[in-house]
Amino acid sequence: MNYAQIPEKPQNAYCAQAAKEMLAVAKTYLAHAERLVYSYGSKTFLSGYDLFDNEGRGNIDCSTFVMLVLSGIPYEKSPYFFGSAKGMSAGSQSWAYHDLVDFGAIPDHYTSIAERIGRPYLAGPKGLDLKKAADMGVTVEMLADEIRATGTIRRSVYLAEYFLQCGACFTDEASAKPGDLVFYRSSGFFSDHERNYQGRAEINHVGIVSENPEMMINSSGSSGKEKPAVSLEPIFGMRKPVMFARFMC
Repeated sequence: MNYAQIPEKPQNAYCAQAAKEMLAVAKTYLAHAERLVYSYGSKTFLSGYDLFDNEGRGNIDCSTFVMLVLSGIPYEKSPYFFGSAKGMSAGSQSWAYHDLVDFGAIPDHYTSIAERIGRPYLAGPKGLDLKKAADMGVTVEMLADEIRATGTIRRSVYLAEYFLQCGACFTDEASAKPGDLVFYRSSGFFSDHERNYQGRAEINHVGIVSENPEMMINSSGSSGKEKPAVSLEPIFGMRKPVMFARFMC
């Protein structure tokens, strides 16, 4: 992806009603957080991994949570409630991103690479056992290609690309409002004194700004197993936001 200049201020109009409806959907996952578990390595149903863990909790991560919310799907209409992703739709919400995820194209589970390596990602605390996969001739790139072949926007970095291409991103922290998305990086995203998006730099987390603009609703495993899979967290906590996105009108 070419360098893209990110505006400091949001270019899109703010829609308070759309933000209110979006946050209402997000809160349904907060209300049922005990039925969900944060799954490292993006092993959620969006990548064709298992919908539930061995204790019957729904596997979720930051991008899975955000994409369900953006698609207008509350917990009660989600795969976690029905036990299947088939037939999921965005409903009638005017703000929903109907083209973001084709739930009908999501595979039930991997039948090729993942089966070949014995699904080792279920055993490791951080997801895929990369050493075991490498010993069997399976690279991370091969797995990533297989995920992309499903046609599903999967990780927070691809969500960032999607909203950048829509011209929806901005960097001014003081301009963030409820319902905006907030993106984070691990390192290397911006050069000093620049606001340039550098290809697929290390965007590694996404959340939704809550009614309190200093807090976000997100799915994160950063605080260990005792933390709910979906929770309210400070926006300016352990990580510093890279940019925000507003695209609801």
